Amino acid sequence: MSTFTNVLDITKPDFDVEAYVVKLLREKSLDGLVKEEEEMVSAVRRLDSDVHQIVYENYNKFLTATNTVRKIQDEFTQLDSEMKSLSQSMTTISSLIGNLDGVLGEKRDDILQLGSSYKVVNSLKHIFDLPHVLQSEFDERNYGEVLRMFKLAEESLEQYKDIPTVQVVLKKSKKIYDTTENQLMDQLRNPASGAELVSEAVDLLLTIGRDEDEVQRVLLSCSEQSLRDDLNELAENHSDVLDLVDKASESFIPNLTLIATTHDRLFEDKREELLVVLQKEMNSLHALVSKVFLSSSDAKDCSIVVRALDRYFRKMSTCRHVIPGLDFLPLTIELIKSVSEHEIDLSLTRIKEELRNSLNEVRKSLINEEVDLLALANRIEQVFVHQVKTALANLLLFTASDVTFANLPPDEFLQSFASNAHERLLVQAFNRFTELADEYEAGSGEIRFVHPKVLLVFSVALQHLSNKSAVYLLNLCREQFSLNPEEGLTDITTVTSEVKTRAQKLVRCYAEKTGFTMGETLVKGCTMLVQPAATPSAVRASVRRLVEEMNSCDSELSLLLGGDSKPKDVRVSRRPITTALDAARDSLWCERIDFHLQVHFNRASIVTAIVKVVLKIFIESIRLQTYSKFGVEQVQVDCYYLQRCLAAMVSDEVVVNSMVDQALSSALKRCQDPVLVHPSRLAQLCEQPTANRPSSQASSLGY
Repeated sequence: MSTFTNVLDITKPDFDVEAYVVKLLREKSLDGLVKEEEEMVSAVRRLDSDVHQIVYENYNKFLTATNTVRKIQDEFTQLDSEMKSLSQSMTTISSLIGNLDGVLGEKRDDILQLGSSYKVVNSLKHIFDLPHVLQSEFDERNYGEVLRMFKLAEESLEQYKDIPTVQVVLKKSKKIYDTTENQLMDQLRNPASGAELVSEAVDLLLTIGRDEDEVQRVLLSCSEQSLRDDLNELAENHSDVLDLVDKASESFIPNLTLIATTHDRLFEDKREELLVVLQKEMNSLHALVSKVFLSSSDAKDCSIVVRALDRYFRKMSTCRHVIPGLDFLPLTIELIKSVSEHEIDLSLTRIKEELRNSLNEVRKSLINEEVDLLALANRIEQVFVHQVKTALANLLLFTASDVTFANLPPDEFLQSFASNAHERLLVQAFNRFTELADEYEAGSGEIRFVHPKVLLVFSVALQHLSNKSAVYLLNLCREQFSLNPEEGLTDITTVTSEVKTRAQKLVRCYAEKTGFTMGETLVKGCTMLVQPAATPSAVRASVRRLVEEMNSCDSELSLLLGGDSKPKDVRVSRRPITTALDAARDSLWCERIDFHLQVHFNRASIVTAIVKVVLKIFIESIRLQTYSKFGVEQVQVDCYYLQRCLAAMVSDEVVVNSMVDQALSSALKRCQDPVLVHPSRLAQLCEQPTANRPSSQASSLGY
């Protein structure tokens, strides 16, 4: 068992690669293998970096040792020659001392007294030169020497301060000493002073007995001002968020670390006051960085934002270890979450903008009569899919293996981020798409007079999206972010059903608007002739134009949705209405027409919905008029023509038959002495071209 364990232990010399790979393939899933690979790549990178660092350090140590040995060798060679010379000199000095001892032996006491007198005179000379020496050291900024020399001479000068000359020397020296002390305080207060100058000033001030609390307060005040100046510089001079983080890493954070280190060395027992100042300035930095991060307005900059976040996270992690008690990592993690949500919102905004632009291009394209509606629908769908995939790819940058904060525990970032990618981005992207569909259905604002074909193209794009692309995008997101459907995610069926519902609403809206447009054209042509002066000789031009428009619409729908656009053979097998009594009787037994049936995505269903609206408008316009005998005959001819032509296009010809009967019945009810055209003559009149009618009759009939 231990031998098998050693074989699978990657740190053992008898490690078996093939057995280890087989074990991983047997025990881990695909996601586990990918995670294992990422961990091994990360470990190899760390080991490689450590090895490079060790080799570099050993090489430097070797070079240093070589230089040191060479230097020692040279110094020993020089020292040997110097020792020989010193030995000779000592021998010479010894002989000279022996000679002098014999010569000066009798005057030893006089010489000693002379030496003592010389020392006293020399001391007095140094005392009188003290102000000049102190001023020279002060001018050379050797403040430590000024303080040391004055302290050494102060006690002696105080003993003889009654002597006028000594008193003058003491007064001048004291003035230079006080100036030096004030200069050190100014040096401490100056934010431009470097760390070495500040440290030197604090050490000297504490050495001469300056109040420790005062010195600490001045140091903290100076440090706070220095950090605030760095923040102001950062706020005013940065090109983007990455530049801001880089400059903060080069100036503010090193300055902060240096201040903390200096204070801890000088005032180790007063750390609380330091942390208060550092906490305040770090809050200001964090607020500035957060503001710049959250002010980003272009989703294309996501890669720059992620790089900046990663560097900022690393710096905050380093500060936590370098400055104990100053932990901004939780706030940084919250910032990462906020920025990720901000990027999601930017992506959503961009998706909706691109969809609006795509729909505007569709509206412009429909100005041309020769246009491929199916290509336009596919373009809308492709724009949505492309934008969503681009947004998901941008969000994946937050989980890249080389991003430091991606290695946080899942419950701190990745878990909520993955859920947001699905719910806040993808599901909301579908919601934005459906909201846009609702806007077009409502037809308010600039899209109030949009062409009905735009609604048709939009509805087909939504239908295609719900059938295939929606499921693909939802599954893609769950796979990329390792999401489990049991984690409270929105169900795929819920999303697709919402999209399908909007598609149904749009196609119904298209049918209604198209029907209204055609119906209004029909009514305008028919209301011109209510009381004709002669019996009708043909179908009215507006009725024929309606049938032509319906044929054109039928062909477009066939190309867009598929199916056969060839009209089916329709035989008028029902008994024709010949009298007003027949019309009244048939109106009692006519089929009830439901105008709220679901419109399916096929040619016949959509055409049926359009025909219902057109004929309903035609019926209501008839009910608002009063007809003569010839007017009723004209309505009968028109109704027969509509029934014969439109029944071939709809899914259920009973709808056309029933509504045509209602139209004729309404006309009969609006005439005092109705007389209908004989059925044998109706077919002849419907075959009669409009242009072949006599000119006198055309004039009387209003054509």
